[in-house]
Amino acid sequence: SRHNYQQLFGMGKDFGFYFGSRFGQAEGTWVKDPKNNLDKCPWPAPLGRDMSKFFEFMKKGWAHKDWHELSPAEEAHLDSITDEQRWQEQAGLSVEGIRTIVSPMVAQMVGLGADAVSGLYMYTWHKSQGDDADPNDKESEHCFPGGNAGVSRHLVKALIPDAIDGPATLGGISKGRVRFGALDRKGAPVQLRVGSMVVRVEHDGEPAKSQHAHVTYAKNDKTFRVRTRSVIMAGGGWAARRAIRDLPKTHKDAYSTFSYSAFLVANVAVRNWRYLHKMGIMGGRWFEGFGHWTEVRTHAKFASAKPTIGPDSPVVLSFYHPLMYPGSGLSAKDQGTRGRTELIGTPYIAFERRIREHLTQLFGKAGFDARKHIAGIVLNRWGHAFVTPTPGFFVGKNGAPAPRDVIRQKPHGRIAFSHGDLSGTVNHMHSIMESSRAVDQVLRILEA
Repeated sequence: SRHNYQQLFGMGKDFGFYFGSRFGQAEGTWVKDPKNNLDKCPWPAPLGRDMSKFFEFMKKGWAHKDWHELSPAEEAHLDSITDEQRWQEQAGLSVEGIRTIVSPMVAQMVGLGADAVSGLYMYTWHKSQGDDADPNDKESEHCFPGGNAGVSRHLVKALIPDAIDGPATLGGISKGRVRFGALDRKGAPVQLRVGSMVVRVEHDGEPAKSQHAHVTYAKNDKTFRVRTRSVIMAGGGWAARRAIRDLPKTHKDAYSTFSYSAFLVANVAVRNWRYLHKMGIMGGRWFEGFGHWTEVRTHAKFASAKPTIGPDSPVVLSFYHPLMYPGSGLSAKDQGTRGRTELIGTPYIAFERRIREHLTQLFGKAGFDARKHIAGIVLNRWGHAFVTPTPGFFVGKNGAPAPRDVIRQKPHGRIAFSHGDLSGTVNHMHSIMESSRAVDQVLRILEA
């Protein structure tokens, strides 16, 4: 695969489903090409029917109805229910089926499962892709070395050309060494102040009449304050709401409705993937244990890179492990708090042990040996990884505007807001879209 999302969109003939003790398979069993071999999967009958309905529904798209066709009344209805209720209404899936099959997929995009998310979520996601997006065209998608860091590197190279060594080519920018001394030079038109944390943002006087704002930041155990004509808050809303000291009640109330979810991504470097090759698969999904799926993927290649990948090649297997608790009775906010507590309170060695044991369970019979094959494990712990757009996030409730629109519709004095969580989907594309809007708002302030 050229990307890490087969379990969402592909699941081709080289993809498999693993069934363990939850399904009465004490030794564990794999079913290859599950879409065409559902009858071989040891599901309980109701869950098997749900999976068939799911695949049939997916042929029509996640949202089942084109987002162009939604009326305001339909949007309001979908935003008043959960995505779990939508799947029940539109696809006829049971709650158990949704929480087993669908919620892990939803969680990788919004942190929590379908029980916590607005029923309008997938429509807004499709809408943001634009008219030309083809959800089935995965040949045009690629993973790049460094992931979204490549996007940031291109921005930095354009703003401060000598901050990254090498030519302004795809390979040069992605592989070039960062010259940190060039990022923050006195008198330069663009300065990136690394190692600094903004702790206070406020206007110089009454926000509506102020000509400047002050930004206070901490660096090397000291605090500094700068005066500016405008500010764009591009960090997460959970931080912006606390850093801005003169934030009005309307914005505070809006931010108070936002729910944020924790998430863990484990990247496991393995010396080869011959055990998967022996099984005839390059990726698979499971329904119990750590994470929910993994797969061998190739990256975009630059000039000197090897053009091929084989079963003896070292690869990195990524495991997306949402911290969600459907059926717990917890609200989205409380699920987020519980997830952050679990994420921060669990030592590395405990996660490492779970990963090693789980990989052994999945691939041990095909020759996987944790001691021999694992070269290293990196855990990325994100306490506020996703905004979880709960019902009412997109349209609002009881005639009131959507909380996100209160924040994004106009700046607060000289402060505009661009963080991606205002879109309901935290990814680089939506961050850029929100920033484009915020920059336009700031330019109008400066031109006034």
